[in-house]
Amino acid sequence: MTKAKVLAVTALLCCLTPTINLKGQADGGVVQKIKQLQQDNLNAQLKNDASWMARHLADGYQQGNSWGAWQTKDDVLKSMRDNKLKWNSGEISDVHVTTFGPNVAVSHYTFTYDAEMNGTHRARTILCSDTWINDSGAWKTAASHCSFVKGM
Repeated sequence: MTKAKVLAVTALLCCLTPTINLKGQADGGVVQKIKQLQQDNLNAQLKNDASWMARHLADGYQQGNSWGAWQTKDDVLKSMRDNKLKWNSGEISDVHVTTFGPNVAVSHYTFTYDAEMNGTHRARTILCSDTWINDSGAWKTAASHCSFVKGM
């Protein structure tokens, strides 16, 4: 393939990518579904509802928390079942969702909480993102990441 053909194909792909992404972002039904699931996820988390989480975390789920640790689906469920997390309060705000076709969505939001984690009191505001996948009609979280922001 000549250099000119490679450049033409690359230019065409660059033009198509924004069109595909804009179409995905316009999918309001998925956006509303993910926003509701995000709130349901928070409610389950605050209640240590491991059964809800087990149904809505994908196999292979990986979480990077704001304390610098990685947790798998099994780790999250075990800590919920062992009641190692005691939530005093928790609230999400500024929730935004971007879709990438009908089966992938990414939410990002602010999470403010007050909790006892493994006997240590922690209260802070963090920024989070969750990657959601449609697994045969059931939306599940495949990955989560939260970061602490100084001054928040």
